[in-house]
Amino acid sequence: MSEANPIVYRPSTERIRASRMYDYMQWLEREGVVEVEDYDALHAWSVDALEDFWASIWDYTGVIAEARGNTVLDSRSMPGARWFGGARLNFAENLLREALHGDADKTAIVGLSESRDEVRLSYAELLEQVGAFEAWLVEQGVGAGDRVAGVVAHTHEPIVAMLACASIGAIWSSASPDFGVAGLVDRFAQIEPRVLITVDGYRYGGKDFDRRDRIDELCERIPSITHVVVTANQGRAVPDDARVTGWDDALQAHRGARPSFTPQAFEHPVYILFSSGTTGAPKCIVHGAGGALLQHSKELMLHGDIGRDDIFFYFTTC
Repeated sequence: MSEANPIVYRPSTERIRASRMYDYMQWLEREGVVEVEDYDALHAWSVDALEDFWASIWDYTGVIAEARGNTVLDSRSMPGARWFGGARLNFAENLLREALHGDADKTAIVGLSESRDEVRLSYAELLEQVGAFEAWLVEQGVGAGDRVAGVVAHTHEPIVAMLACASIGAIWSSASPDFGVAGLVDRFAQIEPRVLITVDGYRYGGKDFDRRDRIDELCERIPSITHVVVTANQGRAVPDDARVTGWDDALQAHRGARPSFTPQAFEHPVYILFSSGTTGAPKCIVHGAGGALLQHSKELMLHGDIGRDDIFFYFTTC
């Protein structure tokens, strides 16, 4: 081992061959796509043969789609490159495939919080909640292309809400509940959300923070908001306001509804994230459903080596 190129860690041959990355390399050879002898060769091929590489990711990860389209990439020029033209899929359907085509009784989400009891949802329960919340959104007039904003803690509810939005082609965006009203308006006023999902409060560092008092101001400063859903993050009473619905009430009103999983174009927006705002107003960053699906699948399955029976822990703001 030279000082110029130190090797900090080298996995055993057995561990390498048990990885999903190795399985993918073997799959490429079996399917007649390409033969690569090591990771460096695989990386070089993925950069040089963009179309073949991303087509292989689509196939290897098993994308569920109404149509794949006729081309993988119409041009390598930027901006203007269009991926999988003609493809139609649903982001939420792909994320909920275990409920639809696998073991629906498997645990999908384990939620841990300072201020709440542990929450466990099976894939069947997750599917049920997504269907119920989608039906509630549709009842409020939300459809494809409409925006839904969340001022939410990282609990199971925003996962359900995002999947419900993606199922009908609405666009999800979120921010942390510790943001001030000005920071929230700087972001969400740009995208004109129809529905706001917020928390009754949150706990941080052993201190409780009530966030119900900001609902009126947010609705006044973002007039596109017509309906508000409040999640019981701390068990506080839902404000007595005709615009406001409790999360549990929204779900209960539509128990038994199934997600529609409406197919959308590959580039149809699935969520809007924002830059930090350090160089002026926060900038909208729009993520397409197909691109996000393929990139997440590649990153988690190949680089993260995550399989069906693994548990992935993610600790962050939402």
